[in-house]
Amino acid sequence: MLLIIMLDFSGEKMNLLIEANEKLNICDDLNEEKNKNLIFVYCPPKVGSTTLVTSFRLYALKKYTVLHIHDETMLKILCGIENITVNEIIQYNKFLGKNVYVIDIYRSPIEHKISAFFEKIGSLHFNNKDEEVNNYDINKVINRFNKIFPYLSNFDYYKEVYNISFPDKFVYSKKYLIQDINGIKYIKLRLKDSNSWETIINEIFGVNVKIVNDYETDKKTIKNLFKQFKENYKIPANLFLIIENCEKLKYYFSPEEREEYLNNWRSKQTKELQPYTENEYILYMELSLENQHIGEIQRNHYMDVGCSCKACSRKREQILYLLNNGEKINESIDHNNAHIE
Repeated sequence: MLLIIMLDFSGEKMNLLIEANEKLNICDDLNEEKNKNLIFVYCPPKVGSTTLVTSFRLYALKKYTVLHIHDETMLKILCGIENITVNEIIQYNKFLGKNVYVIDIYRSPIEHKISAFFEKIGSLHFNNKDEEVNNYDINKVINRFNKIFPYLSNFDYYKEVYNISFPDKFVYSKKYLIQDINGIKYIKLRLKDSNSWETIINEIFGVNVKIVNDYETDKKTIKNLFKQFKENYKIPANLFLIIENCEKLKYYFSPEEREEYLNNWRSKQTKELQPYTENEYILYMELSLENQHIGEIQRNHYMDVGCSCKACSRKREQILYLLNNGEKINESIDHNNAHIE
């Protein structure tokens, strides 16, 4: 287990971090409450993080600045930030005297792999528009998924990316993990507990937030194929064995939760299928990236991007009113549209 090492913020590194904060719209004026409190939702894609970010922005924008980051590639493409890491940005803002929280989310492994696969099914895996892929034969799609199954969504940011120590056991009764390391609060949630997130957020952050589902696969262009996949997919026995031996599943699910989860998939097994070897997968990715012509990074997929101008604030109040009255929302807070309204 690794303990985080505080960095030396000086010289060129300091200049890069100052510039990074500016590009991320992180304000250093600590007279305003939201500038003092930073939440980095720093986790893999397709774990429910967009829903969490949108919920924070809708209900707690005046108290917290929320950053949603998956990796350094995202920083480079969306913000032009290079030569520094996400961890360095996190530590730098603590160095400035801010209250910094870092959130990761664990999602059950098979569902995470399926969702991650469908997130890039057109742009990466079939090099075609989602509208076209939506009409593909489901067996073709299932076969491709099984071939790359072992290599999808394997990272645990909390354990493998943050470079911090972690407890020997997850407290299942509490439904989350929180550690204060060098003044930074690191939090691990589980997507399976999303119905309890409102209570957990209030307990940790002291704000009343309603969870608003956002950016769900079954509402996208690819939704018909996604529905077919979920209805038809059976996991090959040898791939099920990978999940059965998954150390992350053993850590984040209690023995009872794990057994219930595995039993559900045991009833959906089929004959073995040989996935790509590691070298074959490397070649697969090289070719897929070489052929790729559709961008992967989604620039605007939030219901609320966090703009605090007067027009967006008024639009946010309208949406909150509807949400609090139990109405479903099919619109987003877009800066330009909000000004037109």
